Amino acid sequence: MTMRRPYLEHYVSPMAMPEIRRVDMTRPWFWLAEGWRDFVAAPGLSLAYGLAATLAFALVSLLLGSAGSWHWAIALMPGFLFLGPVLAVGLYEVARRREGELDSTLDDTRHGWRRNTMTTYSLGIIMVLLMLAWFVTSMQLTALFVANAMVMAQVFGGAPDLATFLTSITWPMLAAVSISGALALTIAFMLTAVSVPLAVDHEDIDVITAMMVSVKAVVKNGPVMLLWAGLIAVFAGIGILPLYLGLIVTFPLLGYATWHAYRDIVGQ
Repeated sequence: MTMRRPYLEHYVSPMAMPEIRRVDMTRPWFWLAEGWRDFVAAPGLSLAYGLAATLAFALVSLLLGSAGSWHWAIALMPGFLFLGPVLAVGLYEVARRREGELDSTLDDTRHGWRRNTMTTYSLGIIMVLLMLAWFVTSMQLTALFVANAMVMAQVFGGAPDLATFLTSITWPMLAAVSISGALALTIAFMLTAVSVPLAVDHEDIDVITAMMVSVKAVVKNGPVMLLWAGLIAVFAGIGILPLYLGLIVTFPLLGYATWHAYRDIVGQ
């Protein structure tokens, strides 16, 4: 009979909320440091996940741009912040296995998706819907502030090239997209700060409980999580802006660090 390591035997009842610990302001730096150690310990897997994210986002952006849908291509950049926590499920599994001093292969990372499929995929769907809601809302707000039909057509109807699209953007448009995006990303962060790693770690946690735990963790550690959100934005920006090339390193780093944030804040 195969013995299971203790670290693999955590369970959370959907009817009970786990303990939420209060952490100090230095912890986000610790999470990044631990994330880097995970990266160095599994460089092949880490780079593979980073490269996959880079190629996926870059390819979709190029396809959207070639079709004249520059507004969607640009929206995909902050879209990484909506989707990143879910796309990092395999990385959470690598960090989880390292805690038990277990090596990981690419096939092992798939267990992260299989352990709590319903909750993990539900969180992914919620993030996609939230991202789409932000984009539709930003378009509606833009329509309220921009009366020039030609400008609207160039921005949302398909500009012939990127230069035309960028020069068509006005300050009201930028404000509408930025303000609505900041609100949507705040909601996304509160819902996924620890919920996705929690689902990877516990096969019996439901999606509502996972999101409630995440919101409670953010509220209880407000200043710390604000710093953490800022660091995520900085590292994600570093990864996204050079045509997503930086994601090769920053995506796995943030994925591992998010796992350690979860472990630090959420009790077993």
